[in-house]
Amino acid sequence: MRIFHSCLTSLILPAALWAQGTGTIEHLGAQALVFAENAARNFPGQYTIQISRPPTLPPLKPGKLTFEADRLSKQEPIGRFFVVFRVSVDGISTTTVRVELESTWSGALYQAKNALQRKAVITEADFETIAFDGIPPVGALKELPKDSRLRQPMNVGKLLTQMDVETIPLINSTDKVRVTLQNGALKITGCATARSNGAKGDRVRLEMDGSKKIVQAQVTGLGEAFVDVSNNRIDL
Repeated sequence: MRIFHSCLTSLILPAALWAQGTGTIEHLGAQALVFAENAARNFPGQYTIQISRPPTLPPLKPGKLTFEADRLSKQEPIGRFFVVFRVSVDGISTTTVRVELESTWSGALYQAKNALQRKAVITEADFETIAFDGIPPVGALKELPKDSRLRQPMNVGKLLTQMDVETIPLINSTDKVRVTLQNGALKITGCATARSNGAKGDRVRLEMDGSKKIVQAQVTGLGEAFVDVSNNRIDL
């Protein structure tokens, strides 16, 4: 079960802001925390999030203030980040303000149990979890990626990061590829030779057997690809 720990610190805003809204300080801080916590639900582990610095506003005309959370400065709310709010006065969008937050993370990271070679397939047998509490290294993976291999060798005890990982290609350069060409309702299956690498969903360059034409195709499976002929301007 995911647990969030939030801390709403005391915020001090200009006196003019107090005159323009009721409960503005509490509401703005609480909105920022809720917005960040909702974003954190997309990631494993537990987050402790708190406000690190009170927001400030430029001078605004008198009226009823409303705040709408717009975006986070980071995809994952970890370390120092902020929430951007759109500010409206009497329903009219006026400016933006940001609430600065900071957080720590508790959970499990992965480290190599064995010395691993480049292109080794990533499996649970070669990695073990370690408990972590704080701000993880940049790119540290909190889950083992599927259908992936190492981009570079790894020593025993090294933490697994996104920079270490690449998706296993289903087509490699010089592979023979079964390619389906489609133009509307018409489909033709042919053969080609790959001239680049690609994982599922990637686009690769194929040299069509016979014609030697180069086409861009989407990888659909192991040694298989698809070409929308209407977009590639190929004569069937």
